Amino acid sequence: MDNVVLFGFMGCGKSTVGALLARKTGRPLLDTDGYLEQKYGRSIPQIFASDGEEAFRRMERQVCRELAGREGLILCCGGGTVLDEENADILAQSGVMVFLDAAFPLCYDRIRESDRPLVRQNSREKMQQIFDRRRPVYLSRAQVIADASVSPMQVADAVLTALRRKGTAG
Repeated sequence: MDNVVLFGFMGCGKSTVGALLARKTGRPLLDTDGYLEQKYGRSIPQIFASDGEEAFRRMERQVCRELAGREGLILCCGGGTVLDEENADILAQSGVMVFLDAAFPLCYDRIRESDRPLVRQNSREKMQQIFDRRRPVYLSRAQVIADASVSPMQVADAVLTALRRKGTAG
């Protein structure tokens, strides 16, 4: 059974929609960032602070390889995971790539008070630039695009409908 790989910008609703999809399908939910933190015994902000982004991205690639080797998962990826071509290829081979597409103002409202390294280090304007650079990459990686500006339940239902059309739901 193929995995369902959810990705998109920070704050687009991956964790919330992933939890709903897991509940509706009975599939296990795994968050790549949470899995990475558990595997390496440190938070992502700690890894960024002590080892830097390059080390974090190496760890992230290893996590993608491990999780892509499993079947039947709902995988929620960190906002930068699929920007790495190797990660995107690994994950695409394991299942259906689902981009949760939400406008920047909505995403930013959800993340502006967070402890995320990129948010802490950048202004709203810089975050908008990061969003604008990432969105075309997300679109290029997507097999399914879901409008994430509606309620999480509506997003989950739309994703399930798209997956059924592809023959990978359930």
